[in-house]
Amino acid sequence: MEATAYQAALKIPTQIVDIVLSSAIVSCFIPVFNEIMQKKGKEEANSFAGNFINIVGVIATFISIIGIIFAPYIVKAFTQFSDETYGLTVELVRITFPMIIFTALAFSFVGFLQSYGEFNIPAFISGLSNLVVIGFLLFFNSSTGIKGVCICVVCAWAVQLLVQLPSAIKNGYRLKLSVDFKDENIKKVFKLALPILFSTAVLPINNLVSMRFASGIGDQYYSALEYAYKIYVIFYGIFSYAIGNIIFPELSRSISDNDEEGYVSTIKKSIKLIAFLLIPLTLGIVVFNQDIIRLAYERGQFTAESTLLTSGALLFYAIGIIGAGMVEILNKAFYAKQDIFKPLVVGLGVIVANLILCYVLSQTSLSYQGIALATACASFINMFVLSLLIRKEHKGIFTKDIFVYISKILISAIIMGAVILGLNYLLDSFTGSFINNLIRVAIAGGAGIVIYFLITYIFKCNQFLDKEGREIGKEEEKIIN
Repeated sequence: MEATAYQAALKIPTQIVDIVLSSAIVSCFIPVFNEIMQKKGKEEANSFAGNFINIVGVIATFISIIGIIFAPYIVKAFTQFSDETYGLTVELVRITFPMIIFTALAFSFVGFLQSYGEFNIPAFISGLSNLVVIGFLLFFNSSTGIKGVCICVVCAWAVQLLVQLPSAIKNGYRLKLSVDFKDENIKKVFKLALPILFSTAVLPINNLVSMRFASGIGDQYYSALEYAYKIYVIFYGIFSYAIGNIIFPELSRSISDNDEEGYVSTIKKSIKLIAFLLIPLTLGIVVFNQDIIRLAYERGQFTAESTLLTSGALLFYAIGIIGAGMVEILNKAFYAKQDIFKPLVVGLGVIVANLILCYVLSQTSLSYQGIALATACASFINMFVLSLLIRKEHKGIFTKDIFVYISKILISAIIMGAVILGLNYLLDSFTGSFINNLIRVAIAGGAGIVIYFLITYIFKCNQFLDKEGREIGKEEEKIIN
């Protein structure tokens, strides 16, 4: 019950900030900042950045206060928990809602630093905040309980903000305690932001829809979906978010320079890299779904039964990994052109589709697994429609070489999967203890990875060369690094 309340209390504010602020912050800020930098210089761009960050802080503070005051109604809207779980969730939500302030400001500085080509600090902040939480859990969890963990998570987000300040100051950021909503550049950001809020809100809104349906099935099923979803986000987020964040400034600069060839080339390289990484990853998760959950979670009160419930959800989530990764790239391609209408319309349609799929599939024998499958299907619907739209505008993206390349990757991944299944069967005696399971997964998975790289090398799917075999340029090298 505490695990369910805790996960809901984290999900509600984080999904709200994803809907209202985070994606729009980076997606709107970077193109406008680059445009100012190009036309008016660094000083003017930094002045805009300072005003923008202050406005984001004011909005985030307002949302946080509203969330604390109306926590009972917010929890009631997004969940169908029993009275005991509901009561604890309300208490925890009131603790976690201030994290929206730190989250929004941290994302703002991520956009600022990425505009200056600084990717190391933004990439480091999540790991640092995770270390804060892990340290707390190791040394203080037993004495503070679940409420203490929530307070720690809020502090961890504050750390994400603070650690970026030295680098931001080095690049010219200066704190000024004033806001100017009338600034023309701020107005431009708001003009871009509204439709982007809707289009980038697809995933968080779908998550809240899933949350509503899952909490009505039962607390244990809601927890199973949440534990599985965390694994799903870790696996596809490591690659798709990283690639998407790195290519976005490149795409924006290509548009500013009217460089159609560079724009198309960056998208194609990114699609190939996403396929190269996420297709085998999907098959690996499908094969090892129970082992992944067992190794990650099965200890303490997380039993073998918990593993079966959670792995059942992960299996269906995994199907949507490639779709979600592609959507991240395609959305960035549209935002770089400041074309926000198409992702907006597609996103609204996907939200409706996910709502229908969640309702229909959760009523079948799949039960809670149907909610995970609905999420996967929604990702593919989003991907296919965005692909069709961008293909109409840039015919050089989805050319024959892309489909040939993806076919080769798919064949390589299937062979990899077959090798892993065979070795998993032969090493069946290595089952039971954590060490034995880890050894079996490491041997079978490691062999599968070697086979995959070998076959892709034979198929000439090497990401470090372009289709003519020439060495990559600086832009592609940055993406791969």
